[in-house]
Amino acid sequence: MNNKGQSLVTFVLVIPILFLIFMMIYDVGSMVLLKKELNDINYIAVDYGIGHLNDEDVIVKTEELIKKNKDDINNISVTIEEDKIYVMLEDSIDTKISFGNIFKVKSSYVGYLDNDKKIIEGN
Repeated sequence: MNNKGQSLVTFVLVIPILFLIFMMIYDVGSMVLLKKELNDINYIAVDYGIGHLNDEDVIVKTEELIKKNKDDINNISVTIEEDKIYVMLEDSIDTKISFGNIFKVKSSYVGYLDNDKKIIEGN
């Protein structure tokens, strides 16, 4: 009996499935890296904002700091309420596996002073 035909059919059926699995791993990895990058930038921005809460232009300078670290972020929101600074960053990523779908990645942090100690919390 000739098994070469069976091996070829199995190979042709398995290769696309493996390709899709590798592309999914790539997409998930890209989203995780983008989330980590946004969290790092957000932490730096909130830390800066806490130290300058009483400045008049703290929101503008915090946004500039964010843009210096990553200039192509889709949405930046910096607000100050009740001596707390809220920073929300949102960016998107084109995925390979979903053929052009765009997934949004968000990062939001709040920072404030408590007994002269900086408190930074992620949401």
